[in-house]
Amino acid sequence: MFPYERARGLLFSLGMSLPILYGALAQDYVRAAFMTLGALLALLLDPRSQALKQMAAIVIGVLAVIVSAALGLTLIGHSQLAIAALMIFGYLAGQPKPEHAYWWLLGKYLATALLLAQLGFPASASIGVAYFSGALLALVLILLQGWLYKTDEIAHSPNNEFFQIIKGDTNGPLYGLTLPLTILAATISADWLHVTQPGWVGLTILFVMHINDRLSWHHLWDRILGTLLGVLIAYIAVRYIDQIGLAIVVALFAFWIPYSLRKSYLLFSLVITVTVMVAINFALLPKGDLQLMSWRFLDTLIGCFWVAIALIMTHGLHARKAKLD
Repeated sequence: MFPYERARGLLFSLGMSLPILYGALAQDYVRAAFMTLGALLALLLDPRSQALKQMAAIVIGVLAVIVSAALGLTLIGHSQLAIAALMIFGYLAGQPKPEHAYWWLLGKYLATALLLAQLGFPASASIGVAYFSGALLALVLILLQGWLYKTDEIAHSPNNEFFQIIKGDTNGPLYGLTLPLTILAATISADWLHVTQPGWVGLTILFVMHINDRLSWHHLWDRILGTLLGVLIAYIAVRYIDQIGLAIVVALFAFWIPYSLRKSYLLFSLVITVTVMVAINFALLPKGDLQLMSWRFLDTLIGCFWVAIALIMTHGLHARKAKLD
């Protein structure tokens, strides 16, 4: 682990566990959970650049996700408009390449927020405020770290990435259309199977599907195994550990997020599943919802199945095009 990954890991630990600790002490479970999720987004979006650029990138990104969730909430009951919005957001999410780190992630979060809110995931003004508060907490920690401890991290510029995308450095229209169509088909199938939270299926597709076929196949298996292990760990934690102990669990696993992003998608799937599932179940305390864990794994299987179908079809299209050329 590089020194800057240890420093970033500490930021993730503090940013995600402090809200849980606050919620345990104040018995303010819902706000604490969404503060944790807001901190996660801010830490992932952080361009590791100058302070003003960090502030602008994080605040604008988090506000955009909240607005996207609000749009999803307003589209409840308007299925045709919801599908149209999903197609647009999904297409746009599919355009940035992985090297466009900020817009690649933000596009996926915008589509996720729209989808989850439209399909019934909790969304309200108070939750939006809690989400934004968690992001601000993470931003303060980020700025404090930049002041106290200089690292050799490579900064990236959301502005430069944006202009590269505008100039045509994208994944192209085929992938842009395939991504939302796959999400739509998977969400419909999850609804037909009466999955409790079908929106998680779309989330799996957004983060597993990749323009590179070989990488996507590799991500499929890592996502399944990592999610299974993460669900088991989160289940044990929520069932047997007290509320303050859950803050420690989140801190321990969140520490490994920066390292796993570079080193292992399997490890990333594991640690992100543990932290997110513990946070969501924390919002449901004092009873929690342990059945949600098993549904989360089923959602992953459905999502990965549809990613496999999409990969087979797009690979066939590419092979046919190559023969014609």
